[in-house]
Amino acid sequence: MSEKILALLKKEGRYIAGVFTPEGLYSSSLPCDNESDAITEVNGQSFRREDTDERMIALETVYAIHEGDKDAAVGDIELDFSGFTPKQVSILKVVMTIPFGSTMAYGDVAKKAGLPGAARFVGNVMRINRLGPVIPCHRVVSSTGLGGYTGGIDKKIDLLAREGVIRGDFSQKALERMP
Repeated sequence: MSEKILALLKKEGRYIAGVFTPEGLYSSSLPCDNESDAITEVNGQSFRREDTDERMIALETVYAIHEGDKDAAVGDIELDFSGFTPKQVSILKVVMTIPFGSTMAYGDVAKKAGLPGAARFVGNVMRINRLGPVIPCHRVVSSTGLGGYTGGIDKKIDLLAREGVIRGDFSQKALERMP
């Protein structure tokens, strides 16, 4: 296994952490209010820290994606998919294609990945996605509502609202349909 290196970006009073390998970005946090929370989110406490220009540019892009910059160039970030199975990677790559301001149902992601009927599998892959918001799992929704989100449903609503997906009372209606 490749050595993992921690990098940390402070921007606008918030922190975003990334764990990098020679293959690319291995995991990233969402912006956090403090350095410790960002590092904990990527399980980076035991990794050597090295804030190179290349890593800072990648984390700037991750931050821009989170903040709703639809022009942020995800393709410029090399990703390390090690630890994921080929089927999981196929799901993650489909999710990467969901455009800013759009959503796709779990079942539709499964079909597009060549795994029809595997909506629950998609949900499980979203649960272990360590590359948010580069792989925008918040854009994957249930056919009957918002579905779940590892960061909490309020965070999912916030992210979708930033992208203009949720307007008016849609979020309340979606929440009412959730189990």
